[in-house]
Amino acid sequence: MRVFLVAAAIIAAALSSAYAQPCEPGDGRSAALLSREVAGNRDFNEVLEGPEWTFELKRAPYGWDIRLLDENGLDLTQMTPPRNGPNPRQIYGWHFRNADNTGPNTGDVNAPQRLRLFGFDPALSGTGGWRPNEAGGVSPENQPGRGALTIEDMGLADLGLGEKARINYLKFNVCLTWPKTDKEKQKEAAEAAAMTELRKVTPELIEMMGGCGLDYQLYQITPYLTPVELGGDFDGDGSHDQAVPVIRKSDEKRGLFLCRALTWGDVVGMTGRMGPHLTPAYFESIDWWSLHTGPAGQGAGGTPPPALKGDAILIGKEGASSVLIYWTGDGYSAYWQGD
Repeated sequence: MRVFLVAAAIIAAALSSAYAQPCEPGDGRSAALLSREVAGNRDFNEVLEGPEWTFELKRAPYGWDIRLLDENGLDLTQMTPPRNGPNPRQIYGWHFRNADNTGPNTGDVNAPQRLRLFGFDPALSGTGGWRPNEAGGVSPENQPGRGALTIEDMGLADLGLGEKARINYLKFNVCLTWPKTDKEKQKEAAEAAAMTELRKVTPELIEMMGGCGLDYQLYQITPYLTPVELGGDFDGDGSHDQAVPVIRKSDEKRGLFLCRALTWGDVVGMTGRMGPHLTPAYFESIDWWSLHTGPAGQGAGGTPPPALKGDAILIGKEGASSVLIYWTGDGYSAYWQGD
């Protein structure tokens, strides 16, 4: 038994090292990281975005069983060995107790502990399941999909002498990585095509902005923001207005060109301060924009929000600050929305 446990420990250490990578997508692989908890007699299940598989902890008499189900309910983890004896996919209370259930497991019960490594095979989806020629199972590191569940906390019950301990509470995190499925690849291709379309500077757009006064000797429409154009009614006169991101050719400084009624155009953001806070430097770090309709909300600066005459443009940094750019009647100003 001791030799077997030492060998198992060496294998587990090697597998743990192989799995000890950031739970992030890359190199043609997808990844999902869940940090959750489950208690009582309930199952846990959560659908993974992308392949639409369901990660499940299925309630069992002494704890929970790990499952990863495809859209038809087939368990993709079923090839994780061993077939006989405690399996890493079985998270049972008695795994953590000694043989007579009088204290913690110190090695006399041969069972996986807080780290549970398992494999899964997306190729099983659409088949009858278990492959007869692989009846012994396939080691997790040799399967296309890999999972690592770490038990962060748990509650045990039935701890009396001669009883079989069970888990009644489990806090865990699980990392799943797998080769991108055909469905994911198709979705990514569609999203990339849509993004390309949103970033496309068409001849019609160039002509439209030129007709509104954009000087192409000085400026260039550049899709550093997507979509490459926003439409609304900036001055509230009922006519359609348009905005595009531009750079100044001489120094590549960023700004916006706002065109009202396809007639009057203004470049903003490259010179001077707009409102009490917005400076040209802010435009160098923005990475998103959107059309704001309706009243302005209270900002972070403490000053009352402006009464907007029409639609405004909201620009910002992802996860940080944002600013409203709006028409005053005489020109454009800005109102800081905060971080």
